[in-house]
Amino acid sequence: MSSHHTEDQDIAILAPFGRDAALIGSVLRQSGLSVRVVANPVELITGVPEHAAVAIVAEEALSDREINELASKLDGQPAWSDFPVIVLTGSGMSTAATELAVRARAPLKNVSLLERPLRPATLISLARTVLAARRRQYEIRNHLRERKLNEEALRSARDALETIVEERTCALRRLSAQLLRVQDEERRRIARELHDSLGQYLAAAKINLDTLVFNSPDGDTCFHDLQQLIDRCISETRTLSHLLHPPLLDLTGFSSAATWYVEGFGKRSGIKASLKLPEKLGRLPTGVETALFRIMQEALTNVHRHSNSRAVEVTLAIDQSVALLMIRDFGTGISAETLEQFQQSGSNVGVGLAGIRERVRELGGNFEIESNSRGTNLQASIPLTDPEKNELDEAPVSQIYSSLAN
Repeated sequence: MSSHHTEDQDIAILAPFGRDAALIGSVLRQSGLSVRVVANPVELITGVPEHAAVAIVAEEALSDREINELASKLDGQPAWSDFPVIVLTGSGMSTAATELAVRARAPLKNVSLLERPLRPATLISLARTVLAARRRQYEIRNHLRERKLNEEALRSARDALETIVEERTCALRRLSAQLLRVQDEERRRIARELHDSLGQYLAAAKINLDTLVFNSPDGDTCFHDLQQLIDRCISETRTLSHLLHPPLLDLTGFSSAATWYVEGFGKRSGIKASLKLPEKLGRLPTGVETALFRIMQEALTNVHRHSNSRAVEVTLAIDQSVALLMIRDFGTGISAETLEQFQQSGSNVGVGLAGIRERVRELGGNFEIESNSRGTNLQASIPLTDPEKNELDEAPVSQIYSSLAN
């Protein structure tokens, strides 16, 4: 066959004595097979199984030591390979010596015996049979290589996708945190505007109306109705302003703001609300106080809207460098399916719980929910020192949007 055959398709022949090698090579070449005659056992042992498909070896060509060396070499074959060896044996009756020689070649494992004198048809048939089996092994090898390449390509693609997803997830988290901060600032601004502008205008109108009522000789009932309406507007404007951002939160901290809010929540909702705070609770980091208040606010809103609970307990505990906020109700609870989906992906719930989790995550804390038919318990633990912020934390919203779009 032409030299374009790869070496691992060759039939290696080791028959250094007499004309066996020349005759075998001639017969096999005439049948279109690729043949390579090796000069000595060292060349054979060195070349298989990497550079030959089959070995034809005269039994007298290998000593016991060389058989063991060849067997040791073949023991290192890959899993797909079972290198075939055709041993040319002597002719005549079986003797103790020939049986010993056959047993001595057992370590080579995949051994076929061919008696001399050789018949060309038998030689060609056996050579073709073992070569076909060897080629099927090569097909398995190629399949394994192709599968490995495909697996590596898939692994590379998966790693690339995971990197992209991680980057996008990181950017989305930063965007969410940024939006929450912007939302808090906007609430603070609107609350200030309601108190400083609209509240002052209503107060001035109330003063003028009181003057008109005082100067009215008949005490017109219309003026009294207007007085009541303006009083209600002033009260609701003050309440709305405080709900958006209670001044107590900035002035005296979470303790005062939480006490005011829980008491007001109980009056507005009709739900018995209790608050338990640590003794002598001082000021906490500003970001932590804002997060704790917003978490409590969202949780109590959910209790009022969804739980059908008649009571709710709010507890704040300070454990070393962690603030632990717990809100427990005694309502109908969250379904197991909904709770599982939220814990796995954050889906299938309203923006309230998702917002709570983002606030806690932004500050490096943990958020847990336990719920059953007897009620729901929310726990948010937040470190009392703000985590270090990276460049993306400080990036404007437009820049984060841009990173997501790329």
